[in-house]
Amino acid sequence: MDFFVHIDGERLHVQVENGRCLVDGEPVEMELASGNGTPIRSASAAGQSLRVRPRHQGRGAWRLDVEGSQFEVEVLDPGQEAIRRARKVAGAGSGPAPLKAPMPGLVVRVEVAEGDLVEEGQGMIIVEAMKMENELRAPAAARVSAVSVSEGMAVEKDMVLIEFEALESVEAEEEEEA
Repeated sequence: MDFFVHIDGERLHVQVENGRCLVDGEPVEMELASGNGTPIRSASAAGQSLRVRPRHQGRGAWRLDVEGSQFEVEVLDPGQEAIRRARKVAGAGSGPAPLKAPMPGLVVRVEVAEGDLVEEGQGMIIVEAMKMENELRAPAAARVSAVSVSEGMAVEKDMVLIEFEALESVEAEEEEEA
């Protein structure tokens, strides 16, 4: 099994064959144990045991809770990775991925507006789902190019809430104006 993992701006090539795992060509000893009917898993890597709670967000997107820290992860098969690279070379999809609703809910608060510069991890929207408020954060430093929702609006899972423009294109635009 061959796949690519994108996490915190880093791309890892992961190969799993016959119980052996290679990350970017380097062998990594890993062991996963199920959580006895719960979504909690125990993962051991390099002699360290961690509690991991994976949450599938749809289309290769995962949220991993690892010992209390959250990570947004995208997992792609080789075909999806090739398409992503081709789009990047063509200039499409060069900005951060749009912020999507992780589940159906109700928008309680929108904390950014079109044109705002945001930092990675900055709170952007509060969505209430199953009587809990969930703060959705910026996936990367960027400029907000569109806000598709407003307070009080109902949203569906995977609905695009906010779109972004890469900072590189913002900087190039500012240089042209100067």
